[in-house]
Amino acid sequence: MKLRLAVLAVVSATALSACGVTAAPATAPTATTDAAEPNATTPAASSGMGDSVKDSGDIPDPCTLLSDTEVKELTGRAISQTDHDGEKTGATTRFCQWQQPSGQLAIFLSRTTESDFTTVIEGAEPVDGVGEDAFSLAGHLYVLYGTVSIDVYSRGDSDEQNIDKAREIAKVLISRV
Repeated sequence: MKLRLAVLAVVSATALSACGVTAAPATAPTATTDAAEPNATTPAASSGMGDSVKDSGDIPDPCTLLSDTEVKELTGRAISQTDHDGEKTGATTRFCQWQQPSGQLAIFLSRTTESDFTTVIEGAEPVDGVGEDAFSLAGHLYVLYGTVSIDVYSRGDSDEQNIDKAREIAKVLISRV
């Protein structure tokens, strides 16, 4: 099995984060509660950073790409807390996590190459209908969009329903990255 270090790092980090185990980010993550509704408005159909960052530019903060209302509509669950990565502009990997009373939505964005993304990983299942390439592994949906790897983890339904929801969420994110 051919496994590149970059893919292993992303898979390991996202799998561990799904279990609530992550390395401490450069700055402490921040959390907001549903009552504040910080993302109540619908984000623009871009990263907010000018042109698409599909092939170059700073990875946007995933918390700014979906409104709280959209997260609720896309997952079918309320939000109890939003965890921001606390990173500054220019970070090569960004995440946002919405805690939900009966589930969770986590989004990770990072730079990759097509060859790293398409490295064969044992247990990965191809997923059609989203991005330039996509696969699921350990409950995560990994989508290639240019040089951006989009990792969507939706938990709270059956495995099949979670991947279906992750696919729809990824489609929304692609239009904004």
